[in-house]
Amino acid sequence: MDELKCEVLIIGAGPAGLCAGVYCARANRDVIILDGKELSALAQAKEIQNWPGEIEIKGKHLIEKFRTHAESYSESIRIIKDDVISLMLGMGVNRISTRTTNIISDVVIIATGRGTRKEIIKGEDKLLGFGISYTILSDGPLYKDKVVYLLGKDEEMLEDALALQQMGCLVRIITDVGIEELSEMVYQVKEAGIEIIENMEIIEAVPGSKGNIQKIICKSNMHEVENTDETTEFELDCLFILSHISSNSIFKKSGVELDERGNIIVNEEQKANLKGVYAAGDCTGGVFQVVFAAAEGARAGINACKYLRQLQKD
Repeated sequence: MDELKCEVLIIGAGPAGLCAGVYCARANRDVIILDGKELSALAQAKEIQNWPGEIEIKGKHLIEKFRTHAESYSESIRIIKDDVISLMLGMGVNRISTRTTNIISDVVIIATGRGTRKEIIKGEDKLLGFGISYTILSDGPLYKDKVVYLLGKDEEMLEDALALQQMGCLVRIITDVGIEELSEMVYQVKEAGIEIIENMEIIEAVPGSKGNIQKIICKSNMHEVENTDETTEFELDCLFILSHISSNSIFKKSGVELDERGNIIVNEEQKANLKGVYAAGDCTGGVFQVVFAAAEGARAGINACKYLRQLQKD
């Protein structure tokens, strides 16, 4: 096992992590960025139309620009391709282990995005960016006048349905619970004319000849009562999956406080509950947008450097 030391360890090489790295490097801090095997959400995005200065750009091209910028600070930043397998945080000195390296750092910035999602629908992973999305703000405007389905069952999903309709999408909701189990906002959604397909599970997402999603295959979860395994198909242009979120269990085990949705809880300085630990980007929840992730990464980097200055004074 290699043994490394640094002032700032950043876990994640998406927009939040790379932006945090740039700000720390500009402060002449010794930085290691861990780039895990899972691609960032930005790298998987087919196209981005709301990044300032770019009318339209592919996600993989935008993240390449972020990375090139970070790599330009080669005297300060080391980017290592590896995944974290264990952490000891908040003890004054942080100890992080990957599969090949043990790292000691004064500060840790967690910027892992929403984490690894477990595929719950057959074909989900292959169609991500090609008609399957996890965020409406980025991709909703791309489907104006097109048929979109939302999969979920909480109030946030109902709010997103109304937002998509406002964007001009032809919206339908598919949920694995009965309407009576949804929040009272369901009545507002129904008044808006949005169809709700209840007690239905999506078992497969099927691509068309061009590789984009064409239809979903569904099955009633009331089949035990109805005594049937018949499936139903719905054609669509996009499926927004809002029913399952990532797990940050590795951070929870190390003492990082999470909310009920698995997001890392931070204050206005992006500081987590442990000494010398910050978090930024999608792993903290909120608005899943590149511009927010970059801003939070910058804030985390700035405040991490303030913490280091105070640490050195003490």
